[in-house]
Amino acid sequence: MKRRITRPLTAAALATALTAAVTTALTGTGTATAAPASAADAWQQVSSDTFYLTDALQRSQGVTTDGNVWYFSWQYGLSKVSLSGGTLASNRAAIPAALALQGDNHIGGIDYYDGKLYVPIEDGSKYQHPYIAVYDAATLSYTGTAFALPQDVQRDGVPWTAVGDGYLLSSEYDATAVNFYSLTDGSLVKRVPLSSPVPHVQGAKVHEGALYASSDGTTKAVYRIDLGTGAVTRVLTPSLPGGTEVEALTFLPRPDGSLMHVLDVAPNRLSVNFRHYRP
Repeated sequence: MKRRITRPLTAAALATALTAAVTTALTGTGTATAAPASAADAWQQVSSDTFYLTDALQRSQGVTTDGNVWYFSWQYGLSKVSLSGGTLASNRAAIPAALALQGDNHIGGIDYYDGKLYVPIEDGSKYQHPYIAVYDAATLSYTGTAFALPQDVQRDGVPWTAVGDGYLLSSEYDATAVNFYSLTDGSLVKRVPLSSPVPHVQGAKVHEGALYASSDGTTKAVYRIDLGTGAVTRVLTPSLPGGTEVEALTFLPRPDGSLMHVLDVAPNRLSVNFRHYRP
């Protein structure tokens, strides 16, 4: 669920913003942030599932799949769920003790690759100890491997990870670049700047060579990111009730034609929706 607390707006900041807005309006000057390109919404919702109570709690953060089952994450744990929605296994205290002792207290958007789950773990709200830990997908047990990420490029924790092109990928919560890490040792290999920022990234997955990122920003949109150039295109702007919190996403073809699946926490904070979209 929510991983950030909005900083209060100070009087000085408000005055600065108003002055800049007036100056821009009168003179036509000012610094503009490039908006992402927008394709006509290429994805249409075809169905949804709603989870309640314990299921809602334990399916409230990240989601991925191996093609046969779903894997979900929540603040402290992991669960394995059948494609029909039944819980098959759970690890309710998945954060390794050594990381918990450092203050790590939040699991983000996860991914599956080659029999393993790659799990981002951070110490909100200090964000000094970002990790990607590795788990056995069959048992949900920690393998003993966790990669410490450089705090200078993951300055506000590690909200998500995805596997693609032989790398572990991640970004900051308000993403201006995609960070590429070694699958072998977690070292930073390269960074690809984005053509425009993607706000409040909650999860991302690689599909057909591109990165798709779900945002809990104002539009609750899904963005497609070209991993070679960093070009950002908005591909879905869902119609959601006010107060909805968008979480992670994953890809799996289903008989109803859906392919992209996006989690969101309902405004009542008592239920979680799993929405299924077709291209």
